[in-house]
Amino acid sequence: MGSATSSPYRATRLALLVAFTAGAGSGYLAHEYREVVVANPGVIGLTLLLVFAAGGLIRVVARALRRAGSRVDAIFAEELGNKPSPRPR
Repeated sequence: MGSATSSPYRATRLALLVAFTAGAGSGYLAHEYREVVVANPGVIGLTLLLVFAAGGLIRVVARALRRAGSRVDAIFAEELGNKPSPRPR
């Protein structure tokens, strides 16, 4: 397992890889179906709007879950304190 400090770096790298893959895939599809893209700009605009709205919703949900997790961690830390473990290590 990696350390906690490398986790944000790995998450950033993974997010960039996903964004690059999505962009490359979208570019390929736009190139292959150029006539469809030009003929239906309204549908494409609406789809992009829905994709960005879903991304914003995912961001809000992730923040709420992270905030709830930190609250649970604070409750555990307060309840457990610095009691030693009953099992020897």
